[in-house]
Order: sequence, then structure tokens, then C-alpha cells
Amino acid sequence: MLELTLDRVTKKYGGRAAVNRVSLSLTKGVYGLLGANGSGKTTLLRMICGILEATEGRILYDGTAVGKLGAEYRRILGYLPQDF
Repeated sequence: MLELTLDRVTKKYGGRAAVNRVSLSLTKGVYGLLGANGSGKTTLLRMICGILEATEGRILYDGTAVGKLGAEYRRILGYLPQDF
């Protein structure tokens, strides 16, 4: 199936939301994420990769929470940040 689903994903720092209720479904392919500086792009990508934990919402790969997939998920995910 190869589907990555974000369901109302939110990341808060104190009382501020860096990412607020993002929902989307991605299937096999290449995607780009565009936005102004400070709009939450890196935070969103870090949550997708499992580097950060979402404050609210779910991130699923083929219906399974990415946190439960461990190394299997990291093997199939392609992510190359500018700075790590």
C-alpha cells in the first residue's frame, strides 16, 4: 500500500503551536514542502522521521504508528536534512 498518513498532527512549545493540526495522506512518490521561514516545515519533517514526538495527533505508515515500526520505518524513509 505504501501510505503515510498524518492525522491532526500538532507540535506545541509551551503555549505556542509550531505545527497546528496538519492532516494529509502521502502515497509513493517524491514530495516537496514549501513555506516561509518559521512556518514549521522542519518541525513537521522531524515528527515524520520520529526525531520529535507530536504533542497531538497521529503519524501512521500503512495504518501503523511510526513509533512502533522502529528500524523498519527508517529503512524505507528517505530524508536528507541540510543540517542534522
